[in-house]
Amino acid sequence: MDKLFISDLKENEKADSIFLVKNKSLLKGKTGKDYISLKLSDKTGDIKANIWDNTQKFANIFEQGDFIKIKSRTSVFQNELQLNIADAEKIDITGSDLCLFLKSSKFNINDMFSELCAILRENINDKYIGELIELFLNDEKYTDKLKSLPAAKSIHHAYIGGLLEHTLSIVKTGLLMSIHYKDSVNKDIMLASCFLHDAGKIQELKFNKNITEYSDEGRLMGHIVLGVNSISNKIDSISGFPENMKILILHSVVAHHGELEFGSPKRPKTIEAIILHFIDNMDAKVNQFEGLTEETAKLSPWSNYSKHLDRYILNSKSYLKDYDDNSDKLSDKLNTGINFNIEN
Repeated sequence: MDKLFISDLKENEKADSIFLVKNKSLLKGKTGKDYISLKLSDKTGDIKANIWDNTQKFANIFEQGDFIKIKSRTSVFQNELQLNIADAEKIDITGSDLCLFLKSSKFNINDMFSELCAILRENINDKYIGELIELFLNDEKYTDKLKSLPAAKSIHHAYIGGLLEHTLSIVKTGLLMSIHYKDSVNKDIMLASCFLHDAGKIQELKFNKNITEYSDEGRLMGHIVLGVNSISNKIDSISGFPENMKILILHSVVAHHGELEFGSPKRPKTIEAIILHFIDNMDAKVNQFEGLTEETAKLSPWSNYSKHLDRYILNSKSYLKDYDDNSDKLSDKLNTGINFNIEN
């Protein structure tokens, strides 16, 4: 398929290609005239688009989740590239061509899952927590969704494999924190909490016509409640599982959003829970920063303004690309297995 990607679009040029319709709304302009507002996407990102004329003709031709072949031209509005569509038709995309439109993790899914399994199995010593972890890792319905779902609908790691990528990152960072704070942290509780903190997203999110949506139970209960139920059910199937361990793991899951106003039923009250909250927030924010700066990497080290973060983001590496003080020699050393001399 001859595909023009969103990441390759430039100002004031023809943009005739195929895109996935992520959002569609029929709106009225300042003069009262109807227009169709769209968010289109492919594997490289999203772009706003508008159909200004013949809105009645196009209103029922396609819906959210459909693929459309468009004739359009790019323009810039409020410092943001957008498409002005002159014509559009719905088309079917199947098979291997789907990968051109659905953004995926840049890391290999199977490699990430293998690494996750290895870290958990090699570092968890408690037999009860180990059995709990195995119940999840050997649950094919759970792991299939873990490998395919995004971590969120739009905010962070919002792509195929994003939930696994985020979970692996949290587990790896949690392991480092349990080593650094080894006198205060229970490593088994820490790793189990990191692995299971977003377990409820398996039920909260679903794919519908190539678009990530919330399930009914996701909308009504949310991933924290769903996660607590899922974890509790598996723990209760393990004979002799210590009640205090169950409480500590569930508390970390319940409190991982940190504050009541951010959706946490409880604020963190254990060291493992507060560490989980901060590394979860950090990983989400770093992923957001990366995504924003990647969108404008070819034009500027600065991102577009983010309404969600209420700021512009600067890509430090891009900003310093012309700065040469032999830092490459240092980075080579740091990237070839430096020994931190940390004992477990």
